[in-house]
Amino acid sequence: MKASNQKCENQSTDGKPNEWKNIPWRKLERKVYKLQKRIYTASQRGETPQVRKLQKLMIKSRAAKLLAVRRVTQDNKGSAAR
Repeated sequence: MKASNQKCENQSTDGKPNEWKNIPWRKLERKVYKLQKRIYTASQRGETPQVRKLQKLMIKSRAAKLLAVRRVTQDNKGSAAR
């Protein structure tokens, strides 16, 4: 049973293995940027319910999660917390 759990952890929801190096980072960055832009424009128009809906979408977004992990693990390597 434990071996099958490890197999599941290393695979995405579509059954393909998750390879960190094979993730299309530019595509994810574009997707997150477009969502951020939608949040900004909705807030400028004063559409609070739409802003909250889009923020919820951002929080649940796999692309945003992957980019956040990447920033913490790779991009911020040089800065030490004091």
